Amino acid sequence: MPNVAILPTPLARASAASINPRNRGTCGIYDVAGRLGQAHRQPKYICASIDALIAGAGFPRPYPLARAGRLIHDCHADSRWPLAAVDAWFDSQLPPEARATVARAERVEIDSRLAARAATLFEGDAA
Repeated sequence: MPNVAILPTPLARASAASINPRNRGTCGIYDVAGRLGQAHRQPKYICASIDALIAGAGFPRPYPLARAGRLIHDCHADSRWPLAAVDAWFDSQLPPEARATVARAERVEIDSRLAARAATLFEGDAA
């Protein structure tokens, strides 16, 4: 099979970007598209949707990309966003009662993780 070339697909690029340790704390177009229910769409459609959100709904701009010797600030298949900014934007789109529900659920999750970790600290002291 030496004559077979494996071409990078958008999902393969997204997967490679997500495992890159330098991209920790960031998200790409497929992360955003998944939260919008658009992950099945092509990159061109996803980028156009995200650009529309940036222009009309205050969605955060991606980090700039260097292309052909200049910086591009529009959404592209390789665009990355700070995860905290994307999370904050999605949270701001929720109605107040839904925000309160999410906050309570997050608090329960944190408390249960803390309780589980605390229980492991004192396992040997029961005697």
